[in-house]
Order: sequence, then C-alpha cells, then structure tokens
Amino acid sequence: MDDRQRGNPAGHTNEVVAANLRKVRQNSGVDLRELSARIKATGRAISPSALSKIENGDRRVDVDDLTVFAYALETTPAALLTPSSEETQAPAGVPESQFTPEEIQAWIQGRVKLTTEDLLRYWKEQAYDSANYKRVSEEILEQYDRGHPGVTPREVHAKRIATHRERLAMINGRRMELDPMVMPIDG
Repeated sequence: MDDRQRGNPAGHTNEVVAANLRKVRQNSGVDLRELSARIKATGRAISPSALSKIENGDRRVDVDDLTVFAYALETTPAALLTPSSEETQAPAGVPESQFTPEEIQAWIQGRVKLTTEDLLRYWKEQAYDSANYKRVSEEILEQYDRGHPGVTPREVHAKRIATHRERLAMINGRRMELDPMVMPIDG
C-alpha cells in the first residue's frame, strides 16, 4: 500500500487566480486561442483547452503560469492573486477570519506583512489618509458656507465626509482589536 501524498489539492488561492484570469482575459477582449498564442510567444506553451481547465478550476496554476498570464494579459501577478474586496475566505495557508479582506489584499499587493506590528502601521497610515480626506472635504464645505461654491456639488463632499467618518471608526475598531492599548485617531 502506498501512503505517499501526491501533493495538496488546489486551494482557495487557485480558485481566486482562476476567476481573476477569466475576468481579466474577458475584460481585455482576449479569447482563449489569443491568450494561448500570446503565451506561446513568451516561450511557454499552454493550449486553449488547458487554459479553459485552469479558468474552470480543473487544473492548477503554478507560479510560472501566473507570471506568464500576467505578462500576456498586461496586468500584474498581484492582480491575478488578489481576491475581490467582497471575498471573505482567506488564501491557502492563512488562518481563517484572522485578517480582514482589506488586509489580505494589501498583503498580496506587498503593502503590509501579516504581523500585528505591521498591521498597526498600515491602519495608522490608512487612518491619517482618511482623516486628511475628510478634513479637505470639510474645508471645501466651509468655503461653500462662505459663499464660494466649487465645481463639485456640495452633496458629494458631504457624502465623502460621512464615508471617511465611517472608515475612521472601522479603522480605529480594527486597531483596538490588534492592540487594546492603542489610541484612536480622530479626524
């Protein structure tokens, strides 16, 4: 009896890459034959049938495939690896529900490490950005109130203020989850 494991089954990251590959390819107006030809021009051969199997999740994607796909579709490997902002399932190997979808996206894009220290840094930067955007919209509304209307409708700035206020509350909540001793950032 042979008890050797022949490799892990394709995981969630493979599903994300497959879905993103199809989406990017279709949005670029490239069919499977054209993508296959572009890949062949790079010196790697993947048939239209194999590409279809990859997009349907019936064939695994390796790292070399990923970089060739990104090049052939004029995108980045990170764009193919990154789950949508609505995605809640963690990539293969990352503990479930320990990180937010935004943290996973930032990690895959190389903007943050999944350590408490680096996540706190990331969220602090996000809080300052959001506070600054909110402040700019508040200043523009003050100009409206003084009789200096701008190009953008007043309602747009009011909505931006509300959006950034909500984002700051979410950010401060996440920072407190990571470190209960952290001070909230006001905007």
